[in-house]
Parts: sequence; structure tokens; C-alpha cells
Amino acid sequence: MSLPRLRLEKCICKDGRWLIDQEQAHHLIRVRRCCTGSLAEGLLSGEKVQLRLLCEGELVFAEELSRTAEASPSIELHLLLGLLKNDQFDQSLRFAAETSVHTIHLLACERSVPRYSGIKLKEKMSRWDKILEEATRQAGAAAPPVLLQPVTLTELDPDLLPDCRLAAMLSPEAKPLSKTEITSPAVIAIGPEGDWSPSETELLLEKNFKPVNLGNRILRASTAVAVACGWFSMN
Repeated sequence: MSLPRLRLEKCICKDGRWLIDQEQAHHLIRVRRCCTGSLAEGLLSGEKVQLRLLCEGELVFAEELSRTAEASPSIELHLLLGLLKNDQFDQSLRFAAETSVHTIHLLACERSVPRYSGIKLKEKMSRWDKILEEATRQAGAAAPPVLLQPVTLTELDPDLLPDCRLAAMLSPEAKPLSKTEITSPAVIAIGPEGDWSPSETELLLEKNFKPVNLGNRILRASTAVAVACGWFSMN
């Protein structure tokens, strides 16, 4: 059985000793049945930290034993992702986190059903960050993807994107992703259900995105994220 994993961003460290936050401490004691002397793996800012636990009632402390840097993927991948309905969007975030996506740029597309602003957007961003944290903890990834607030394609700053730009499109001009020349870092854009609108397709091409396809079948948006990000993670 693998070691229990912790995200250490919400924990407090002093003199090499960590105080584990209440939620994760409860999981260690009640779910994983950890006790004093149990080993765990902490995940923090691109590093994996080996820990030895000390349980004092409901409090859990951890002594830091060693640190190792996580190996970087061969391709630093950025994901440009159109907003989707809740279940598909949550799955897409998990797929991105598990396959080591570096940054997720959210897009409010013309065909995106969800629309968020103000307090609602703040609540959603907090929830999405938590999904990414949980997914990376499950996968043993040392750092979750950076999540950027939604913008329209018109508002998107191209200076934030790598030069290698790809967009999954339902287009006869789209070349297979597997046969496309890739350099690192790279960004792949995946739109909402129903694909990009004609004006968004034009904007993507103007912003130097190359159209690619992910196979011969029409995929749900969340499946497209899994296929594309999984392909990059294997290269």
C-alpha cells in the first residue's frame, strides 16, 4: 500500500516540524488509521517530502525526514479550457492535474453554458483549486496546476501563452496531434461542448494556434482533455 499523501500548503512548519491542518489530520487518523511513527509523503511546490507522523489526540504533527525534487515532464503543458457544466468541468480539472498540466487558462466561450462573476466566481475558483489539490494528492504530483480566472478569447493575453500553440478542432484542416511537431513549453486549447464558434475559431487562428484533431471520433470535452493531456504526459 502506498504512503498516505498530504498537501502541505495549508500546514504550518516550524523548525522542520509540520502541524497538519485539521481536515487532513482527520483523514490520516480516521481513514488511513495512522499513528505515531507512521510514514507519509508531503507534496509541496514541486518537491516530495518524506514525513514521520506524531499523533497527539486529534492533532497530527510530522517530522520532516528528507526532500526530493519531482522530475519535470519533458513537455511543460498549458491548457486553455472552455468552461463546461459542473460534472464535466470537475472531471477535466482532475484529468489536467493528474497528467501534470502546468497552467490552466480558463475561457468563457460563446457556447459555454456556465457564466460566473463576483462572489459566485470567487466561490467557484476556491472549489476548483480544492479539486486540483485533491487530484494531485491522489496522483502523487508535487504541485497542482496554476489556475487562472476565466476570460474571453478576445481578452486573452497572448504573452501569457507559449509559442507552440495547438487547438483541438472539428475541422478537416486539423492534423492528428500525434503527427504534429511539438516544442516545450506548449499550450493546447480545448473548447466547450459543441466546439468553438466560428468567430472563436478565427481568433485562435489569428493567435497562431494550429488546428489538431484527437482521433476519428467526436469526443466529449472532458474526454478530449483526458486524451490530449494524457498524450502529452506520455511524451
